[in-house]
Amino acid sequence: VGAKPSRHLCEYGFGFVLLSLTAAHCAASDMSDNEKDEISDAEKLKIAGNFVFHSPPGQTSKVVDDVRTLLGPVLTDGALSNIVQRVNKDKFLQVTVPGTSREVLLTPTGELPQGNFLDPEGQQILIVDHPQQKCVGVKPLDAAQRAQCEGTEAFRSSVDTAMKTYVAEYLPNATVTTYARKAGGSCQVICCVGRCNMELSNFWSGLWRSQWMLDISPDASSGVLSGFVACHVHYFEDGNVQLQDSTKFEQTIQLQSGDVGASFVKQVTAFESEFVAGLEAIYQTMSESVLNALRRRLPITKVKFDWENKASVHKLASELNAFKAS
Repeated sequence: VGAKPSRHLCEYGFGFVLLSLTAAHCAASDMSDNEKDEISDAEKLKIAGNFVFHSPPGQTSKVVDDVRTLLGPVLTDGALSNIVQRVNKDKFLQVTVPGTSREVLLTPTGELPQGNFLDPEGQQILIVDHPQQKCVGVKPLDAAQRAQCEGTEAFRSSVDTAMKTYVAEYLPNATVTTYARKAGGSCQVICCVGRCNMELSNFWSGLWRSQWMLDISPDASSGVLSGFVACHVHYFEDGNVQLQDSTKFEQTIQLQSGDVGASFVKQVTAFESEFVAGLEAIYQTMSESVLNALRRRLPITKVKFDWENKASVHKLASELNAFKAS
């Protein structure tokens, strides 16, 4: 588990980044012309991409607004679309299929050319406006894409139905998107689960992602289930802290005859219960271990400041005032 203070461009973060850039500009202004190295547009876009990619859960659009203000015309529509597409698929963005209430996750597994994504349940292609983070249309699969899924629907449907029932109980309002594809002589079923929840008025947001892949051969009595769980929590009342954790799992499972989904969900339940138990254990010791590691117990002089010494306090105040006036 990694818990650390993290600046972002949402809410108060824009001022931080603007201050950082201004400080860098002032430092550069003190250099001679030969010492100045103008940052290239490509480097600016790379920095901007990192800001957007590491935006807190559900706050990508706010970060994009601030980055657009900072970069101006350097951030072209094409560059922005590429940057946000990377975020959308990595964070399992939930989009609604036009004309329906059904939601589909944008994931690396479902990524198609030209920024489009697969809707495995609807057997169609989703056309996505990435900067707006929404699906704006659909179109049919081509022959090659349909052939890749032939003969796998029974497995896909079984896992998809079972996982939706499981998620409805343990992770309400999450979206389940299940893919199936042929891989040599076997079939791969990949189930992705995503849920972004936030209450910015109460200074928090969170993201849950999990992906599970079952590799099975025809008429096999067992298969290998592997995957990961990842969570990302952001809390910024009187501070700015993000916690991210992820764990990978793998296990050979016995398949119930005619009900692959039941075997799938049984093992996923065990994996995710183990993950949640690990988080709860971390919370029990966080104040003594993780949070203490975030702050320096002593200043760099290795000596505590003597607040009772009036001369020391007066000297510190004078130095701060002098720095403020400079």
